Amino acid sequence: MDVESIPKEQAFPGDVIALAEEYIPGRNSTDENGEIVSNVFGEIVRDDQELNISVRPYKERQTIHRNDIAYARVLKVDQRRASLRIGAIYNRKMGLVSYDAEVSLGLGGRFSRGPPLVLRIGDLIRVRVLRTGSRGIELGIYGDNLGVLRTTCYRCRNILELKNGALYCENCDKTEMRKVAPDYGNINFEEE
Repeated sequence: MDVESIPKEQAFPGDVIALAEEYIPGRNSTDENGEIVSNVFGEIVRDDQELNISVRPYKERQTIHRNDIAYARVLKVDQRRASLRIGAIYNRKMGLVSYDAEVSLGLGGRFSRGPPLVLRIGDLIRVRVLRTGSRGIELGIYGDNLGVLRTTCYRCRNILELKNGALYCENCDKTEMRKVAPDYGNINFEEE
């Protein structure tokens, strides 16, 4: 078999790429409760001699711009804000590129549309960059193609399925509500 024909393994931010008992986290990966998790979008690189695992970003970019689409994983949530780790940015000119930054997202307040937004730790979401500058990056989740792309059950951690506009866990027979993107479970990176 030709080396060129072997498919490369890729990871998205939040993907579990190994267990901590198998590898030590390397560049762009972290140990979270015994699982090695990718921090960026890129190719998985295993070093079986040193027993470490890393993620090599496909494309590097140093700046982020207004109206870029960001892909992020929710790290922490309180009543008013969610802490996110951005792992990739989609820009019409450059396509999908790796970007590593920790930012926050407002979940409610006088500028939000509707009731306070519900997000959970571990949700993979698509957001729009509203503003960049000296105060940091401001993100928005309100828009037609924005929202949760993949999530797990709060109780059993199984992947939730989208049924009748709600997220459903077959294991727990439980429904959870989120602001869900139209391509939930079948992520389309090429369109905004």
